Amino acid sequence: MLSVLRKKPKPSSDSATICGTDLHILKGDVPEVQPGTILGHEAVGTVVEVGDAVTTLEPGDRVLVSCITSCGRCRFCKEGHYGLCTGGGGWILGHLIDGLQAELARVPFADTSVYKVPDELSDEQVLFLADILPTSYEVGVLNGDVQPGDTVAVVGAGPIGLAAIMTAKLYTPGGSSRSISRKPGSARRSSSARTS
Repeated sequence: MLSVLRKKPKPSSDSATICGTDLHILKGDVPEVQPGTILGHEAVGTVVEVGDAVTTLEPGDRVLVSCITSCGRCRFCKEGHYGLCTGGGGWILGHLIDGLQAELARVPFADTSVYKVPDELSDEQVLFLADILPTSYEVGVLNGDVQPGDTVAVVGAGPIGLAAIMTAKLYTPGGSSRSISRKPGSARRSSSARTS
């Protein structure tokens, strides 16, 4: 049940991110992570090898690796709550097993945890779908019960905050909703203003 991805020497072809979670791990805020664990749980890569149980991928496929792996069989995965996977998935990459900031990475449950990337899309166009945009949408917009016309207050204009502002606009693309963000840093404040 694995897929191996190769990080090509040119960063423009295969990409990984450094998430705020990785920074928390480096500061020691996530004690389950063993010293020496390769970090990273967001990437676009190229399949170079598949295990016997993998049926939907083949070497050469370009894929987006989700930050959350899914066994696809447990109750939570069947309900679409992959982060609660009890079958060995969940947030494991760069947490419980080596992550994606490496030349080669093993991705368990590849059939249900990676997504083929259409050739016409660049790494940069899809990379944020691995974690940042889905997290901001689920935690900020869905859990915040954002409705058309709402005024949305976002405390913190980091990547997740900016993505929450962007995804809140999905409910009112015509601009009749407002987003207000609060962040002391001037660079992020100006990014927030451009996003809202």
